Amino acid sequence: MDRMQLQNSFQAYFNELGYDIDWQRLTVPMDIHVIRKGDYLFQQGDFANRLFFLHSGLVRYVSVSDEGKEFTQTFAKSPRIIGSTKAMVTEARVLFGIQALEDCMVSSYPWRAFYEQMRQDIGFLECYAKFLERIFITKEERENAFVKHSAERRYLDFCADYPELKNVIPQQQIASYIGITPVALSRIRQKLKWHRD
Repeated sequence: MDRMQLQNSFQAYFNELGYDIDWQRLTVPMDIHVIRKGDYLFQQGDFANRLFFLHSGLVRYVSVSDEGKEFTQTFAKSPRIIGSTKAMVTEARVLFGIQALEDCMVSSYPWRAFYEQMRQDIGFLECYAKFLERIFITKEERENAFVKHSAERRYLDFCADYPELKNVIPQQQIASYIGITPVALSRIRQKLKWHRD
């Protein structure tokens, strides 16, 4: 896709959500990022105070502990906004990295300049409020699942949410996403396979 197609794709995403946004206000230049499978859009500890939009592809949010242990926080499928709200708004360093699980096309705008131009538009503000609501709801549901659901249930939920991933990404990434060890995940998979057979 060329720059104009990417801009149109970005704007269409919001328009299809039902918000009447006046994109004529936006004059900030858009950056384009082609991220190859396995590469990172940004790494933990980087500055990433930009609004990123995933046009195509699939990514995971990954954080690394002080001991070097890797945790998969979530996965994101295109098309959607990706990135760190904290880093975007406060200009702090990001607490996680975003890694491409397949080739990805991403565009971005510098958040502060983007927001200054768009904050007078009521359609954009309504959309932004809904986007933040969705982030909080998703976070609540994930925290609730960790407290109330068994590891097996969390694995089944992962399979339902990301059916295209369960057989193609490393077992360690799935295990860390649902909060168990790869060995425990192997046992769950064996148990489920045994029940199917």
